This record gives sequence, structure tokens and C-alpha cells, in this order.
Amino acid sequence: MSVSQIRVMPSYQPFQCLVCQSRFTRHENLKRHSTLHSRSQAEASLPCDFCHATFSRPDLRNRHMKRKHPEHEQHRVTKRTQRQPAPRQATLHSSVSPTAISPTGSHNVLPSPGSVHSSPGEETRFDSDAIWRPVMRYQQQQQQQFDRRHPRENPNIATPRNGGAKTQQITRDLLQHQPTSDSVLIDQIVQDATDLERNLLLGASFLKPTNHLDNQLHPMATSQAEPLDTTLVEYSFNHPILDRLSPGDIPQLQDDWIPTALQISRGCNLFFNSVSDFLPFLHSPTFDPTQAPPHLVLSMLCLAYQYGEDPECGDQEGSGQSFSIRCFHKARALLASDEERPDASAMITALVQSYLLLQICAMMYLCGDNSACGLKMHSHMISLARAGRMTQPMPVESGATTDLESLWREFIKAESHKRTLFAVHQIDALWYQFLSIPRSISHLEIKHEMPCPEDQWISSSSAEWAHRQLVARHAGPSVTYTDAVRRFLSSDEDITSLPTFDPYGAINIAQFLISSAREISGWSTMTGMLSMERFGALRSSLITLSPFICPNNHTALTKHATSCAATWETAMIELQMWSPSHTGGIVEGSIDAVLSQSTYLGPSQFLCDASTAKAIQPHVNWFLRYLNETLILESEAPWVALYAYKAFLIAWQLIHVGIPGAMDAVGVHDGDMEGALMWARKVFQRRQKWQLGKLILSCLDELEK
Repeated sequence: MSVSQIRVMPSYQPFQCLVCQSRFTRHENLKRHSTLHSRSQAEASLPCDFCHATFSRPDLRNRHMKRKHPEHEQHRVTKRTQRQPAPRQATLHSSVSPTAISPTGSHNVLPSPGSVHSSPGEETRFDSDAIWRPVMRYQQQQQQQFDRRHPRENPNIATPRNGGAKTQQITRDLLQHQPTSDSVLIDQIVQDATDLERNLLLGASFLKPTNHLDNQLHPMATSQAEPLDTTLVEYSFNHPILDRLSPGDIPQLQDDWIPTALQISRGCNLFFNSVSDFLPFLHSPTFDPTQAPPHLVLSMLCLAYQYGEDPECGDQEGSGQSFSIRCFHKARALLASDEERPDASAMITALVQSYLLLQICAMMYLCGDNSACGLKMHSHMISLARAGRMTQPMPVESGATTDLESLWREFIKAESHKRTLFAVHQIDALWYQFLSIPRSISHLEIKHEMPCPEDQWISSSSAEWAHRQLVARHAGPSVTYTDAVRRFLSSDEDITSLPTFDPYGAINIAQFLISSAREISGWSTMTGMLSMERFGALRSSLITLSPFICPNNHTALTKHATSCAATWETAMIELQMWSPSHTGGIVEGSIDAVLSQSTYLGPSQFLCDASTAKAIQPHVNWFLRYLNETLILESEAPWVALYAYKAFLIAWQLIHVGIPGAMDAVGVHDGDMEGALMWARKVFQRRQKWQLGKLILSCLDELEK
């Protein structure tokens, strides 16, 4: 695309501030702007040293000083030198936050061999116009529709309610008595981890790290620094949690309604039968709803009743969704109240679990306007998890008893804490994958070991747990998540020596690899450089991961295996096809927007070459068979349905361009576009009780047009 063509196009600003709705053309501009909302009043007013002017940003003050007070330049240089950070911090890389910076979207095709101007394994140039053309057309159309229909508000980026920042009690509890050195060290580790992760993704190769890199991967262990105090009650940062929820985002407690004992009992059964298979961080055999925080029970119910009906309404159709919404709003109000309790810092894990469940409900089940609330809860949850040091293993209580039952309970508590953090990591990666929202957690921050084998986690008694622990001892010591990622990325490591771990940990590794592919595709699009070596390394890692994430070669469509296999198949597709919205820098604010853009951009992609179609066909076929054969949806994760819809869009595009055998797996003949849409309506109508299913059906109607 020529420069002259770009200049005549209407301005498109895909990055929007979720606080004041200002829009920006570049992500770094949004990032710089967003700091204005997180500063205190004192921080937001930066005075000039020589006049009465004040400024909101240091760079604006520096520009003012240069223009208005050039005679004081020597004074400015001296003062800036005095403010230089310590040598340790001076070595940190600049301009990288603890997030991954590329966006996500639907799917696009890797450049065909003919478009690459050098041999594989090198930094090669390719023609990226084919990627950008459909994106720019879509941006034009969306901008025109935006200007005509919504002159003040973008429906795809839901608008938060008005309200000032709320200072919550848990923030005050967590922000007292913390030495400055701990805060600086944590920030430094997060920055180091993010820089290392980006260097790993965009560097020359994924080969085994050197000893120097190993030292960077584990700065606390190799430097022999004094261990940080991990007691949650006493721990705090000396800087505020930036992602507070404002009063306008939190419903008030307007009544004393609570679910009945029957509704709670049915809801807990539904949760452990249908939800815990893809969010396995609560322990079913020992969970007691009468002992759990009310906000956590309500958060469980709001997801559980998406899979069943309300018994107090005679199991009337649709009563489950209505009850789910009521639980959702009640849980949010209770959460705000419980965060102000003096002992809130002692129940960080339960607070994070509640926010995790509520944001999934808001983003994937309620959708629409609730998405803005879900994204704010996600940011707040990340802040709580980091402030409460959930990225670190739970400390062992001093004087722990040797009683077997007590040891089992302590194991469950620590494992739930670990699995909760893994769930946070997975959802953080999903929002990056679906919405293009930068990740908030680097995989290098996670200091946990891999989740224990599933049979140990589901043990129903201390004796059963002890027996399974003894049987598994011969497998060798467990490994940390960071080390597991490194070993899967390295071609020199002996993966067979890894001890057994729950496939849920493998899902998190697969999500990291998907994010890596997205990072590299965004980088390749921006630079015009393509390294087949990097994509080849990711593909080798996924193939190595396959036996760990799908032990039965993906053939078993059991409740637990479905989420694992769907993640792996999606990762393999992501390596072959790029997302036009991702490479175009489009950031969505809701799943509604993701589906709309995927549907529009799907048939606008440039044609697949035969080799790419052949490579992705087995993975697309897996989703087609899954949709065809899954009649009872008692435990389907909502993101699996979204994965499956995107796989269908690929199959539909292959039929559209005349690739033979595109939907033979489900009996749709080549060139039968109408038959493909009829088949899709049939399989997705099974999901129409969910808002996500309704959205997909409406997208199929648009696809027909």
C-alpha cells in the first residue's frame, strides 16, 4: 500500500481509554495517557522549578523548561543527574511494561512460499500488503459506521459508568509498613521478566538458554538474595494498587436477598460437574459452601446456573440464566463490601477467585455492556494477585502438624492457591488472544511448580491422597512452570524426564506458545521480516507438548480432555494462519466485537495456498467433528465454542476459494456454501441458550449476506 493511499484514508484510532473514552492511533500513546488516571492529585501536578506553571507529565514540563527557561539548563542537568536510579535499575531495558504488546483477532494466512524473498531459517522479507488490505477496508467501514451511528460512543468498547476512584480497605491493608527495597525489587523483577520474555520471543532462536539466561530467569535464586517475606497479612507494596474499581462500577447492596439452601446445593453440584473441568482450582471433596466466603459462593453460582435451571422455579427454561445474573450482581456488591474488611488481606485467594469467575461470566456469558465491567475486574484482579504475592508459592505455616488429615488440608490449600494463579494466567492470555488486550502477567513471574497430577488433586480422603503421593515419588522432583516452558522450547532437553503433571498446566504452556506466535506475527507485520526458524521452533514445542496436554491423541472427547485438545488444536492453527485484526492493531472491548470482526474479515482474506490449507486441515477437522458429535454441552468452556466458530470460518473460507475436501469430515461437499452454513446453524443452535451462541448465530446470518 503506497503512502499516498494511506494519507487519503479516514483516521482510525483503535485504542480507547476505558476511563475517559479518549481514542489513540498507537498503543504507546494510550499507555502514556492512561497513567494520568492512575496518579494521585499530587503526582498529576508537576510544578515548574522557576515559575507557577504545572504539568501532568514530566516530558511536558521538560519541554516547557527548555523553551521558557533555557538559562537554567545547567541546573536542570545537575538535578536530573542527582535523580539517576541505582546502577542495578539502570541496566533494565526501557519502554516495556509487564505485558505483551501485540494484539489479537481472528485468522490470517502465513505468507506463501512465493511471497518470501529468502530461504527459511533467515530473517526474510515478505509482502504484507495482503494482510493489511482487508484490515484497512474493515477499518474504513467500521469508522464510517461509528461516525454515523455512534458519534459519542463506540459499542465495541463498552463505556464504564461515571464515578471517582474508590479507596478500598484492602488497599490500605496491603499498602502499609512495606520497605521501599521490596517494592523496587518486585518492580525490577517484573520488568526483567517482561524484557526477557520479549527477547525470547523476538530473538534469534528458541534454543536452550545459556547459564547467563538461566541466572536471569531465576534472579532470586541465583543472586542468593534475602528471601522476601511472603506472609500475606504483613505484606504490602509502598505504591498504590492502580486498578481500583470506581464506585460507579460496583452495585450497592440494596436488599438482604440470599440464595436458598436448595439453590446453593444445586449450584455447587452444577459447578463441580460442569465448570470445574475447565477451571479446576476449587477442591470438590472438601469444599463446604457454609464455610466459604459468600461472594465466592455467589460467583460460583453465577457460572453454574449457565448450565442448569433454578430449582426454586421448577426448573423452568431460562430460569437458570436469570438466577445467574442476580447472583452476578449480588456477588459484585458483596465483594466491594468484603474488600473493606480489616481481615481482607488474609483472604486474597478467595477474592481473586471471585473476580476471576465474575469476569468470565461478564465477558463470555453475559457479553455486551457487561464486558467493560469484566475488563475492569480483570485489571483489579491482577493487581490483587500481584500485591498478595500469588505468583509465589504459598508459605508453609510454622509448626505444621504431622497429622495426616492436616497435611492433606494444607496440601489442598496450597494447590488451590497455585491453580488459581494458573487460571489467572490462562484468562490473561485468553483476553490477549481474543481481544488484543496486552497481557498483564509474564510467564517468568510465575514461581510455582506445575500443578500436581490430577489423581492427587481429586483424592477424596487423606489416605487416598497419601497413597497416590507415595506411588508418584519415583517420577522425580517436580519442576517450576518457568523451567517447564524453557524445556519445551529447547530442542536439547529430555522432555521424557519431566514428572507427571496435570494437563491444566500444559494448557498454560500452550497458551504461552499461542501468545508467542501472536507476538512474532505482529512483529513480522510491523518490520516486514519473517523468520521461519521461530515459527518452526514453536511448532516443534507444540508437537512435544501434545502427549502432555492430550494423552490419548485427542480422540477422547471427555469433559476434561475437550478443553485441553481444543487449546492445542487452536495453537496449531495459530501458527499457520495470522489474524488480520491482530496484525492490523485492532483492539476489541467485547466478545461481541471479536465475533463481528472475525466474521467480516474471514471471507476478506487473501487466498490460501494449497500447502497452508493442507497443513491446517487436520486441526480444522478436529473442531468440525467436535461440533458435529457433541450433542450434550454440560461442561463446554465458552472459549471452546469461540475456537470452534473460528475454525468453521476457516473451513468456510476454504470452500469459498475452492480448496477440495474442506468440510468432507462432516459430509459437506466442495463448493456447497449453502450446505456449510446450514450445517453450522444446526451445530451452533445447540448453544443458543448462551448469549455467545446467540451472537454466533447472528454472525452466521451476516455471513450468508
